[in-house]
Amino acid sequence: MTTIAELRTPAEQFALETLFERYSNVTIDVLRTAAHGQETPASLLWFNNDGSADVESVLDVDSSVEAATLLAESNGKWLYQLTWASSVRDTLETLLGDATLLGASAENGRWQFRVLFPRHEQLTTAHDRWESNDLRITVERITELDETFGDSEFALTDEQKEAFVIAHRRGYFKVPRDVTLTELADEIGITQQALSERLRRAHNSLAESTLHLTELTEDEVEPLG
Repeated sequence: MTTIAELRTPAEQFALETLFERYSNVTIDVLRTAAHGQETPASLLWFNNDGSADVESVLDVDSSVEAATLLAESNGKWLYQLTWASSVRDTLETLLGDATLLGASAENGRWQFRVLFPRHEQLTTAHDRWESNDLRITVERITELDETFGDSEFALTDEQKEAFVIAHRRGYFKVPRDVTLTELADEIGITQQALSERLRRAHNSLAESTLHLTELTEDEVEPLG
């Protein structure tokens, strides 16, 4: 059975340890939530603090970051695009394996991840992989996907659930993909456009419920540059 696990690891095990050492009150919300293998999930991040933290100066010296670009400001938050160091990508690969990252955030020097495992036994395999690589991961919660999709928290239709589960099991979210959108559409028996819309809506619902995202209006976001 497909499983969603909520995981936690300290910043020194993953990324931005220097930032949290200097500014423990900083919180981070990751906007890019879909990733697989070495594709980093955290290329777009909102940094939030009380205004006293000089985030950019720390990002310039943090060994987990290769490059950081400030994209926008909104209500005391800063949106950055980050290029991660290879150590972060390697840790992410160890963390995920064949699983899919649904969401990520960080606060108080700890990273939280929400990860979808195609089969429950893959979580056990992942735990063995974490231990063999000295990666300290705490499993905070485990939810079976069949239960989760029935919860109004995600508000997915039966068609969206079917499309998302088949796409995941057939490797559509892998990098590179194991199957094309056209092949999936033929398998399900719908058009490519209809499948694309179902997957986008399903993923948007999962992302919003995972990160509790709200959309920003043009007035709330101040473009930079």
